[in-house]
Amino acid sequence: MKIMLKNQWVVKPAEVTWNGIVALSELDQIEIAHVQTIYYYRPSQDYFTSTCNILKTSLSKALVHFYPLAGRLRWIDGSRLELDCDASGAVLTEAESDAKLDDLGDQFSLSPDHISLFPHIDYTIPISEIPLLFVKLTKFKCGAIALSFAISHAVVDGQGGPFFLSEWARLARGEPLMFAPFHDRKVLKAGEPPIASPTLDEHVQFNPPPLLMGKFKNETKGYRLKLTKHQVETLREKANQGRNLEDSKERSYTRYEVMTAHIWRCACKARGHKFEQLTSLSICVNIRSKMHPPLPKTYFGNAIIDVNVVSVSGDITSSPLEYVARKVRETIEMVTSDYVNSAINFLIKQQDLSKYQDIHRIRNKEGPSYGNPNLAVISWMSLPLSGLDFGWGKEIYMSPRTYEYDGDCVIQPGNEGDGSWIVAIALQVDHVEAFKKFFYEDIECLKKDSPVH
Repeated sequence: MKIMLKNQWVVKPAEVTWNGIVALSELDQIEIAHVQTIYYYRPSQDYFTSTCNILKTSLSKALVHFYPLAGRLRWIDGSRLELDCDASGAVLTEAESDAKLDDLGDQFSLSPDHISLFPHIDYTIPISEIPLLFVKLTKFKCGAIALSFAISHAVVDGQGGPFFLSEWARLARGEPLMFAPFHDRKVLKAGEPPIASPTLDEHVQFNPPPLLMGKFKNETKGYRLKLTKHQVETLREKANQGRNLEDSKERSYTRYEVMTAHIWRCACKARGHKFEQLTSLSICVNIRSKMHPPLPKTYFGNAIIDVNVVSVSGDITSSPLEYVARKVRETIEMVTSDYVNSAINFLIKQQDLSKYQDIHRIRNKEGPSYGNPNLAVISWMSLPLSGLDFGWGKEIYMSPRTYEYDGDCVIQPGNEGDGSWIVAIALQVDHVEAFKKFFYEDIECLKKDSPVH
């Protein structure tokens, strides 16, 4: 498939916006690279020629409200960043493909051509020159379109990104903004000195991850696996088996908890770890409702924190599913307002943040710090990702960019609306088939109520 670039625009806010320097919180300083998603549409012929104009005009209006996305990042002392809200603008690219959408197959994101539909981002140039928002519209010769987005994680998290896209789409449809973003990052101590309260000793997420015992290979493959609603319920039933759920202190394990436990077990098995191999699971927790007082739901910044649990691989693979699900739950429940403030305090006290930041590893083509024997399972399960309508109807398919770093995993709703879930994961090539085997066979064993080894 050939992609031909037709036009490119720098889209600036339609009106004068607040101009100045914004201090970023410590939680904005770690994940800096862009998060990328893609939506596929089959608009009517009436919209095919006007999509670019609709996007340009409405994006310009959206940036009035979401003006941080039109700014640029700047390095300051301690390998920290600040946000210059200078209305430099976002980048919108129009492209055309010589292929039909159906040429990509049933699961578009598995096509080798999938990557060419995303914006190209050059992280080798000065960070002050990198736009914080890229949009790419690709038109297929059949009339279908692909619309991809790349949003800087330093500006907003996985909750705020879809919020922005949803409000932008409302403006594109000629509707008024439903919710205004909350921009005050001082609610998470942005630009403030360390507080006097003690820092907890539980922030293992900032420690170096466990290393693999034995040989290490780096060639990875990203792929997507589907879990039906029934398969997920099988995992929940097994994990909750024997627990007294009538006790007010007990609570049924969630879908995320059991799916993450299942993924962790399968990854450890597929990777063929020695029993004593240490393995770390990284979990991303939304803190908006956990803070005292709670953050506004429309907080437009990073209100997430990564927490890690480290265990022995042999314990993960040989113990019941409930044991692993409990570890996942205990790790999530560790995140309280005090815990978050302690983590922020920990980062504020660091003279240099570079060893914690993803962009340096990406520039060196190392990828994230996890990887065999470790895993990061991110939940997109409750994000408002689907139904993104810019005026030409809702998408027929959406997905994140194919994950390429070993141990990188996202759980998202299926596109069919039947209660199914998609696990997008990247593993070393040698482990892919074994992971698929355990991923489905272990559930079949649970249905038969037989031991899983």
